Amino acid sequence: MKKNSFLVLFAMSLFAGKSIGQTVQPCNTFEMLQTYKQQHPEIIGIEKQLEAETINYLSKHGSSARSKTTSVHHDTDWYDIPVVVHIMHDNGAEIIPDYKVYELIKEMNRFYSLQYDYSAVIPAFKKYVGKAKIRFHLATKDPNGNRTKGITHRTTYLTYGGDDQCKMDQWSPTNYINIWFIQRIGAQIVGGIIVAYATQPPSAGAWPFSDGIISNYGFIGDYTTNSAGAQAGGGSIDHEMGHVLNLDHTFGKSNNPHTNFTGSCSDDDDVDDTPPTEGNLGGCSLWDSVCATNYYKVYPDIHGADSLADYPDTSNEQNIMNYADCKVMFTKGQVERMRAALNSDIGGRSNLWDSVNLVNTGALDSTLDLKPIPAFYSAYGSARQQYFTCPNTKLRFFNRSYGDTVTKIVWNFTNGASTPTYTATSTLTTGIPYSGAVGTGTSGNASNIDVSFTTPGWATVSMTCTGNHTGDTTATWDHSVFVADAAGTSGNSIVEEFSASGDLAKWPIFNYYNNEFKWQASTSVGLFDNTSMMYAGFDNRIIPGAYYPPTGSPMGDYDDFFSIPVDLTSMASGKCNLNFWTSGASRSSGSLDITDTMFISYSIDGAKTFVNMDTLTKSSLINKGSVATSYVPTSGADWVARTKNVPTAARQNYVVFRFRYKPGVDHYGYKQSTGNNFYMDRLTFSPYPAAVSGLSTNPLDVIVAPNPTSNNAYVIVKDADNATAHIIVSDITGKVVYTTTQEISGTEARIEIPASAISVKGVYMVQATTGHQSSTQKLVVY
Repeated sequence: MKKNSFLVLFAMSLFAGKSIGQTVQPCNTFEMLQTYKQQHPEIIGIEKQLEAETINYLSKHGSSARSKTTSVHHDTDWYDIPVVVHIMHDNGAEIIPDYKVYELIKEMNRFYSLQYDYSAVIPAFKKYVGKAKIRFHLATKDPNGNRTKGITHRTTYLTYGGDDQCKMDQWSPTNYINIWFIQRIGAQIVGGIIVAYATQPPSAGAWPFSDGIISNYGFIGDYTTNSAGAQAGGGSIDHEMGHVLNLDHTFGKSNNPHTNFTGSCSDDDDVDDTPPTEGNLGGCSLWDSVCATNYYKVYPDIHGADSLADYPDTSNEQNIMNYADCKVMFTKGQVERMRAALNSDIGGRSNLWDSVNLVNTGALDSTLDLKPIPAFYSAYGSARQQYFTCPNTKLRFFNRSYGDTVTKIVWNFTNGASTPTYTATSTLTTGIPYSGAVGTGTSGNASNIDVSFTTPGWATVSMTCTGNHTGDTTATWDHSVFVADAAGTSGNSIVEEFSASGDLAKWPIFNYYNNEFKWQASTSVGLFDNTSMMYAGFDNRIIPGAYYPPTGSPMGDYDDFFSIPVDLTSMASGKCNLNFWTSGASRSSGSLDITDTMFISYSIDGAKTFVNMDTLTKSSLINKGSVATSYVPTSGADWVARTKNVPTAARQNYVVFRFRYKPGVDHYGYKQSTGNNFYMDRLTFSPYPAAVSGLSTNPLDVIVAPNPTSNNAYVIVKDADNATAHIIVSDITGKVVYTTTQEISGTEARIEIPASAISVKGVYMVQATTGHQSSTQKLVVY
């Protein structure tokens, strides 16, 4: 018999980089149960209620009922249950093709219907093999009544360990059993892999948002097979479905099976015909007789006399709810317990197989043959995704269409694309992302394509996918790819205020995962006007301490905005600084929870590759400390100047800068956002730094900004004791070129030095006087 692929999977490339000897934890259900109980203590009471209902059900249908001469139990009853499978991916190998989902449902039905080769069951348990008579059906109607194949796709960074927060597309758990496949389970054991976990009925009753099964994508087909390769037992999803239907591990409510059989037999699964056991993790050669020796149960017969059931004196290591590698059976007692759960309202299990629900979900309808759904992503090399490119630089477009067998794809591109129309004529296996050769002409046999553009601005991408017998589906994306200008703008002339009246449209923003954490142009906040670039990092949806809603963790998210191409050859030697002003806060006051990061990178090869230039974290990113509400700067004093040296290698005639923001989460593992909003303004390139140390005597503070400048400048004066500020501007010879007086509103005055007064390049002295205090600073004009 071929062993379950818990171990075989180590050799698979999807876990490249992990050692052969790493640990696999098959199930994380009971760790999650403890978490749910901490968050929702009412689960404990619901557990007791369900157990009482189960005992009552078994008294009529279970082992004690079978000991009587008659029984009300009808073992011919079948339970049909609607299922929806969610593929949560980031355009990687975790995109499970449709046919694997169909195979999963087929194999689950074989296992739960006992329609497989279970000859390997040892003699002691032959007569206890249970036939659940449960059939699973991919829904053909979604919650809105729309036609569906019962499979959804979503691109999300949460596939990398989002766990419960990855359950974003949950369909009503009282109408469907939801199954999610993700790239990895986040609560990783050290040096190992967690396969899956599920929600039992009591937890689902208290916290329905968590209800369902979530699994590592690599374990969708890990069935026990015989020497001929035929199914001879169950897999990970069958195990987790047992939890959904209120089964525990054969070794009890824990995740700690023993392998030395020392006699620690205190845990139990409340199923009579699964003898007590310490459990077995991996392999199938150890049999626990310590806990099961002389194991029996006494039931009353119809006359009230005792009837003894002498169960095997060895453990049921081959049970699907154990951790051994030969999971070939349920027992009859487990089947009865699952049926008890399906006849209970707790967790909505009784509604799943209700006749009205089967009609509303289309569970018993024939599988639909629907048109394909076009989808793509673009990138250079190994990048997760990129939709920013430069003229005449080839960007690769990857087909990610799904929902049907695609026989032809027609691509269309605007903006002077090198390949305005391209037809791929290969047959693509249902739902599989094709990764074959890249097309280079007007026809070919591949669905991926390299395209270069000549016209700057937002390009339109169109895909027409032809399905196998279902016709065509066309999708168009108007603002998915941005093409930069063909020539660099001189760095000396760039004063970026992020205003719509300027060149903001040429600084594209990308919210890759279409969520609430993103860069956006602010039209109400700025250092010198009411505009700036804002990263919206405050999570309005999460209620701290209540863990609601269950989705929305920013862990793994990232968002970019790109600069216009810049020509820095005028500063090829000497100093070259990237100057800008920032204002940012965190929602957390703990240093360990200030985890947001911004990466500043540059590219000199047409945006194909980027080199990290600087990384802003903690105090270099956050200057306003902890703010519990959505942060908004209210005065110039809330801004600080930032100066970043531009490396000599980046001082080319065509360099693009990328600003990538990664929001962080708390260090406790709750995955709640601890960040807040972040703002950038007045971005310039100059030989001079933006930061200036003021010559001040408290309580007078003066800042001159931007400094250096090629336009106007501002004097920001803070003084709590005086009402008027006098400004005198002199050139390097001492000649006064500008004077003004302005009232201090509150404790601050912002006074403009017009560009006409400082039109000559050079160094000026700016003197600010309030009462008997004075401060003088240098102002550089270039």
